[in-house]
Amino acid sequence: MSENNQANKITILRQLFGDNRAEWKSSEFGRLFVTPTYQTKLEANKPCFLIGGRGTGKTTALQSLRFDAMNARLASEGLQFSDQKCLGILVRMNKNRVHAFSGGGINDTDWGKFFSHYFNLLTCQELCELSVWLEKKTYISLPEQEISLVAASLGFSNISSIPDLKLAIKREISRLQLQVNNPSRDQGLILSMAEAPIREFADALFTSGLLGDRVIFCCIDEYENLLDYQQALINTYIKHAEPPLSYKIGVRKNGLRNRKTLDAEDLLKTPDDYAEIEIADEGFDYFARAVAELRLQRAKDEGINIPTRLRDFLEELSLEEEAIILGAGKISDRVLADLKESDPEAYSFFAKKPASETYFLKYWSLSEGAPIQQLARDWIQNEDEWLTRIGNYMYASLFWISKGNKGIRIRKYYSGERTLLAMSSGNIRYFLELLDSAIEDQLRDGELGSDLLRISAKSQTVAARAVGERRLNQLEGLADYGVQLKRLVLAIGKVFFERARAPEGKTPEVISFVLGGSADKVNQLTRFLADGVAHLAFEVSPRTKATTNSELKDDEYRLHPIFSAFFEISHRRKRRMTLDAANLLAVLEDSPGKAISALLDGKEQSPEQELPEQLALFSAFYSGGSK
Repeated sequence: MSENNQANKITILRQLFGDNRAEWKSSEFGRLFVTPTYQTKLEANKPCFLIGGRGTGKTTALQSLRFDAMNARLASEGLQFSDQKCLGILVRMNKNRVHAFSGGGINDTDWGKFFSHYFNLLTCQELCELSVWLEKKTYISLPEQEISLVAASLGFSNISSIPDLKLAIKREISRLQLQVNNPSRDQGLILSMAEAPIREFADALFTSGLLGDRVIFCCIDEYENLLDYQQALINTYIKHAEPPLSYKIGVRKNGLRNRKTLDAEDLLKTPDDYAEIEIADEGFDYFARAVAELRLQRAKDEGINIPTRLRDFLEELSLEEEAIILGAGKISDRVLADLKESDPEAYSFFAKKPASETYFLKYWSLSEGAPIQQLARDWIQNEDEWLTRIGNYMYASLFWISKGNKGIRIRKYYSGERTLLAMSSGNIRYFLELLDSAIEDQLRDGELGSDLLRISAKSQTVAARAVGERRLNQLEGLADYGVQLKRLVLAIGKVFFERARAPEGKTPEVISFVLGGSADKVNQLTRFLADGVAHLAFEVSPRTKATTNSELKDDEYRLHPIFSAFFEISHRRKRRMTLDAANLLAVLEDSPGKAISALLDGKEQSPEQELPEQLALFSAFYSGGSK
């Protein structure tokens, strides 16, 4: 294979899995868009909130409703414009801009008039684009009189064409920005009434015949960026939406902070006023698999020798295979040597066993504090019971096998379709980033030759660690409490890392936690954790069911599983423990090492030389104030 051809194929492969779908041109939707399982719900006429964290596909789903992107999708399916039942426009709520509508000695009521005018301008700007597109599709022109009415509702005069209206809106946005940045100086703006121009425009498109019987979806992305009074204003639009206009809202979990409308007593309610779509509850594994396999097929179509099924593309180790790779054979040899001297009969029994079973005697001996010889005899007498025990605890034992072995680059593998899907936890961006990083590692030192390309367990593991580390470092800039969140993640991850490696008297696969301690400390910490959930540092489960009316219900948290390879902990949803809120808050202070030791019940942390290389980078934090 020539160098140019080799480089070209690698570039194609990286672009397919590294591309951010929210940045696609509309023409790309027909080629790479995979319909999410909730699309039918999203395209219903009723207003709805699409709820999910960063990277879960909200923006792409809303973008797919935009008039041009939807048309491209339908064309790829052999359908035509006449089959298009809805026409979307997309408005993004830029945090820096919408937050400018506050302060300066002006109350929220007055700022609301400026903001509603701003929102009207942004939305009518999109409706202008829709009008131009519809005129080309239908050969029907929007009457000048209708355009003049829309312009008048925005405060413009002597405008009767869409190009002039677009230019006037652009100029008005600039004037409004100057007014907002200089609130004490009157720029002579005429402010439009809340939603009136949008409704005027939508009705004009309908009465002129441009819409046909279609509905316009006003898609609003990043709703969580709106201030509370701004959410109340848009909530009013949503509550009173009627054909030919409806609203589709993309928002992070807990991002709908205010359910009030302009009438404070008239709350926005579900299911009366809108539907909710929780992306995490909508069949992510099926969707993500389809996304990956479409890209694999595209790569194959470009001449790359690659499997088109995800499970064939990603090497998956069985528990037995992974145990052997991690060093179970050496442990088994030591167990057999011990039995050979102390119990020849037991030695004969276990000498016939695979090393992937025999090593488990040593693990269970440490866990229970019982002699290996005693456990070996019990195994011989109750073999079925022991095989069940291995099935229940073998995965947990994998984290212990390499303990004490210095210089090992990989101490636990994270590989296979099921594992990467679980680590992504409903986040399509994380999933594609894991695949892209694994492909990069696989091809870093080797060529894309004629053999079938499969991604090794090693490359998947290296990629999973790298993605986790990137997400950890990005927390500082993403969240309001970014620095504190990073320290919390580092501390909690270290606690679970230490527990995973030490089987002695510990419950295996403890990966979740509830908060204990004083109510004041719990409430203080909950603010950080809520921000962490919003920015995918943590996940929170629904409150546990109370057994009595007076019993407090505890939120159950866990680190987002994208961090599991970085901390070398289980990615599976298993058992929980209670962490003292005061000790967790202490990791934000000057002695995080002492606080982590307290969270470990006084147990010493692993020495720096035994830490995985990715955790050793933070050894100063882990030892800080621990002496």
